[in-house]
Parts: sequence; C-alpha cells; structure tokens
Amino acid sequence: MSTLDPSLIVAAAPAALPAAKAASPTKAAFRQFLRSPSGVAGAAMLLVLVLGTLFGPLVYPVDPLDIAGLPFTPPSADALLGTDYLGRDILAGLIHGGRATLMVGAVAALITISIGVTVGALSGFFGGWIDSALVKIAEFFQVLPPLLFAMVLVTLFGQKLTTITLAIGAVSWTAAARLTRAEFMRLRDLDFIKASRAAGAGNAHLILRVVLPNALPPIIVSATLAIGVAILFEGGLSFLGLGDPNTMSWGLMIGQNRNYVLDAWWAVTFPGAAIFLAVLAISLVGDGVNDAVNPRLRRR
Repeated sequence: MSTLDPSLIVAAAPAALPAAKAASPTKAAFRQFLRSPSGVAGAAMLLVLVLGTLFGPLVYPVDPLDIAGLPFTPPSADALLGTDYLGRDILAGLIHGGRATLMVGAVAALITISIGVTVGALSGFFGGWIDSALVKIAEFFQVLPPLLFAMVLVTLFGQKLTTITLAIGAVSWTAAARLTRAEFMRLRDLDFIKASRAAGAGNAHLILRVVLPNALPPIIVSATLAIGVAILFEGGLSFLGLGDPNTMSWGLMIGQNRNYVLDAWWAVTFPGAAIFLAVLAISLVGDGVNDAVNPRLRRR
C-alpha cells in the first residue's frame, strides 16, 4: 500500500493558504452584513425599487409623458395612483422616473467619491505644500453652500440631467476628501508602508496598491451615503424648478406639482414617498456595510 509523501503536503500547503486568507475577509464581511437586520432590510427595499424601475414598464406599459386622463384624477381603476396637473399617469411617472433618479444618485456619488478620494489621497499621503494647497481648495468649496452652488451651475450650463449630475458631484466631494485625507495621514507612517517603500515601491504603487486598500472601509460607507445625498440634491433642484423637463424623475414630479399639493395630494405624496424609501434603503445599506467592514463591530 503506497503512502503519501509528507513533502508533497508541505509543498502544497503554502499555495492553498494564501487563497483561503485572501477570501476570508470578504466572506467575513458578507456574513457580518447578513447579520445586520437593517442592512438586509435596506438591501431588499433597494432591490425592489431597482427591479420595479427596470421591469415595471413591461408590467405597466404606459408612457409617463402621455395624457392618461383628466387632470387631478384621484387614484382609481383607470389610474392606480391618479394623474397630475396635466393628466399624466403618476404610477407610470414613478416607474420611469425611478431610473433617472437612481442613476443620478449613483453617477453623482461616483463623481463625488472619485474627486474626494483623489484630493484626499494626494493631500494625506504627500503632506507639506501639496496638503496645504489641496486643503485650501477643499475649504473654498466647503464654504460655498452646496445647493446654491449647484443651482448656479445648472442655471449657467442648462437644465439637463447630465449637467445636474455633474453639478451634484462637483459640490459634494469635500466630505469624502476630508475622510480620505485623515485615513491616509493615519496609515502613511505605519511600519508596513515603510517596509514597502524600503523595498523600492514608488509613490503611485504605495497610494493605489498599499494605502488605498487599507483606507477603503470608511470610504465605501461614505460612498453608499453619498448616493442618498445625491438623490435628495436632485429632488431639491427639481423642487426649485431646475430639473430636466425632458426627463421624468421623482424630483421633477414633485417640482411640477408642488403648487397643487392641496388640490391633488397624490401627485406629490407618491413621488415624495418613493424618494423617502430610496434614501432610507440606501442609509440602511450603509449601516449594514459599516457593520460589515468595521473590524471592531465584526468581533461582536
């Protein structure tokens, strides 16, 4: 009977061990997220909203810009959630408008995090005059009222959904920059960073491959919350009459019907409830992600 060579076991063990170690943090974070009731509830709510906006037109094929009935028709069998001041179907507006609203939130948050992480990483890693210059720039944007600044940008460059998204991202990055700067300043002088530098790693490698992965947990949480902030920003701009009139969104529905809230409460209430549920779901997901990526909470 043949026996297994012990040297083969020793030789094979190091190859399998790194893979197990590499996968364990992700699995542990995912398991911790599933243990968070609020995070799971938020993910379920967000999934329902996303699936509703994607596949809703197949179930309810009504154009949100078409006249579906008389203006201010209350919820009925012909219009399940009623009609607005032009006679457009509210339910169709919610289904189609959710795409634009959620897309604005996601893209604007991506722009916010990209600018914030870039500025914060360069500022916190290099320090010195680079840090001073970038901090001054961040303070300049921080002093400006974000909503007012976004209104100016949209007014100057046009009320288009692309302009609105870029404006929201351009005025909301300072919080992400401060957070990233603090994380990089905390990590840049640790021993493993010094060891990587002594081994010949350049600044770009240290920033992107060494420091940034270790600074990601709070940045990921900030990114999830930035989506909700961007959705509220879009709703605020639309409420003030600065939404894209050619693209249906939840904020635009509120903005166009705000003067008739006493005559047709449903025209404002249902889009407002959709925004509330979306922001609530994203906030709950952010809490779950925070529980999952926070090592202290993971040990509980």
